[in-house]
This record gives sequence, structure tokens and C-alpha cells, in this order.
Amino acid sequence: MTTLFTLNKSWYDSAWLYEQLVFASEGDVVLLMEDAVLALGSPITLASFLAKCSSANIAVYALIDDVSTRGISNQYPSVNLLGYNGFVDLLIEADKQVAW
Repeated sequence: MTTLFTLNKSWYDSAWLYEQLVFASEGDVVLLMEDAVLALGSPITLASFLAKCSSANIAVYALIDDVSTRGISNQYPSVNLLGYNGFVDLLIEADKQVAW
């Protein structure tokens, strides 16, 4: 059973990054969207979060439209950018979705 965690809060409150990891397990997916993509511009906060996700085999994605709209560049090769069609695919593939 896989869970898709959608995160849309600003990265300025980094607690949300780690709160969801308590509930995530191997094979789950995290999608950064809306203001959560701002975390891509924070090397310290996101680097630690991505390391924890990698060690737990949790995939991390970001919506490319939200990244482009906010003028953020993705400096993390482990964060895959996807469009809305990819988002729909993630929703279909997941057993459940949790919004943060």
C-alpha cells in the first residue's frame, strides 16, 4: 500500500517536512506543490529532508508549474519535476492521499 503525501505549505516553517515522515513508509511518495516548492531554494532544509527520504526509499516530486511560477530552479537531482498529468498518474497509482 502506497501513500501520496501532498505538501503545499511554505518552507519557512520547516516542521512540516519532518512531520509527514513520521507517517511515511518505504515506497511512499511526497509531492511538493504550491508554496512548498519554495523548499527547493533552501539547501539546508531540503538537503536533510531528501537524505531522510532517500534512506527510507520515499520518492520526492515537485509540480513544475508551481516551480516555474515562483521562479525557483531545481538544484536537487533527486527531486523529479512533473506536470499535472504526472500528478494525476501519482494519484491513480497511490492507494491513498494525505494532504499537508
